Amino acid sequence: MPIKHYPLFTFHYHCQYLVLILCLLLLGCNEENSSACLAPDYNRDGSLTIESHIQCYTPQNIHDAYRLNPIYQLGITGQKQHIILIDAYASPSVKEDLIVFHHAYFPERALPEINVKFPFGTPDYDDEDAPSWAIQSSVDSQWSHAIAPDANITMIVALSDDSSDLLDAIHYAIDHASSGSVVSLTFSNAETHYSDDDIDAFEAAFKQGTDKGLNFFAPAGTWGSDNRTDAITAVYPASSPYVISVGGTFLQYAWSWDPLSNIPYLDSGDKNPDYFHINSNPMQRLESVWNAAWLTAATGGGISQIFDVPDWQQNVSHIIDSNALNNAQISGRGYPDLAWHAGFNGGLFTYYDGNWFVNAGTSMGSPQVTAFFALCHQYLSQQGFDNIGLYTPWLYQIEDSHAYNDIIPINQGSVLAGMLINNQRFTLLDSGEVAFGDIEGYPTSVGWDLTTGFGSPNGIDFLMALEKIIASNQE
Repeated sequence: MPIKHYPLFTFHYHCQYLVLILCLLLLGCNEENSSACLAPDYNRDGSLTIESHIQCYTPQNIHDAYRLNPIYQLGITGQKQHIILIDAYASPSVKEDLIVFHHAYFPERALPEINVKFPFGTPDYDDEDAPSWAIQSSVDSQWSHAIAPDANITMIVALSDDSSDLLDAIHYAIDHASSGSVVSLTFSNAETHYSDDDIDAFEAAFKQGTDKGLNFFAPAGTWGSDNRTDAITAVYPASSPYVISVGGTFLQYAWSWDPLSNIPYLDSGDKNPDYFHINSNPMQRLESVWNAAWLTAATGGGISQIFDVPDWQQNVSHIIDSNALNNAQISGRGYPDLAWHAGFNGGLFTYYDGNWFVNAGTSMGSPQVTAFFALCHQYLSQQGFDNIGLYTPWLYQIEDSHAYNDIIPINQGSVLAGMLINNQRFTLLDSGEVAFGDIEGYPTSVGWDLTTGFGSPNGIDFLMALEKIIASNQE
């Protein structure tokens, strides 16, 4: 049976109950709360998407929080850069929806080149996996555009989410891409689900792309250390040494979560205001590991059971060894390499098929990081660095403490749900309270760790530190 791959934001919120299936569809919820999250424009039917008790961000908020504006002020906005998105099925309206997103958030800017290619024919949109990929393709295109608004975007659409079809799309991208392009892969599966032949085929493709000057990015997973299995499990392709792995953080910008209750939902099924209680502070910037008890979701991250520690990761091998949670996972490739905001509280709007949705998960962050490195490539190319190669070895040589927003363990509020200290997923008890699940998680710690890597890139400081380390090695 072919291996199926799934996009990694998989939340659908209904007003009466929580179902983890597709995305956070927020239409029709009428809970009253002064802290409402409003879509930037009306839906096609004239309704307005409103979600109460949570916060949400615009692209401009993300620009501020990750200090991207000083980069834009240098004239670095993605001009002449190429972002390649690999998606299965995709949405038939993905290009039109991106235009709606663009006009909602960037009405003053010209729309860059957008190409959606179906080199293998038209997918079967009636396939049961197609709807989740349709949403994911909208996320990938819109939020990579949000970070690098002048970059050219090309989406390569695989016929299905089987390994062979995704691999065909990756090969097509490699054959047609120019050196310096960045490639977003928003899919994953447990390493244990792949055959040796599958891994060998993907690795050969990633090596071919890397040798050509491409960089691949993949989310570290949305289901903690266990990835919805009954054991600690690494995910692929995030664990590949040829892929830059992106973990998830919980960004709190101009506010901070202060839970007063360990019960996320009221008996009515509505969200409990005490659980979602916040403190507003315009000067606040707090970023923790993403471990959303109310969704029983958390950033992935861990140790590969397939790949050895790469040479460029030897300087953190002692951290990998000391944090191994079982004997089978000692001294393997540790991931993620870095991280980006993935929280639904602080969610990001995406336009799809006539409606605005709030989305979350590490596959929300991964295309943004991909686009961020398109900005990096534009700047570095202008400074005369043409043969940058794989970015991961450079990431592990940066010593500037300001380059990353280090993610450390945090206890927020006075309840268990606020213990944001690892990627051990929570569970919902029959009582309605949350509790840590049975499968252990990797700890979040000062410096590099197995939940958020080095942390999130600190915009302009990261870019300057990256330039410095590349320059010092090319003298």
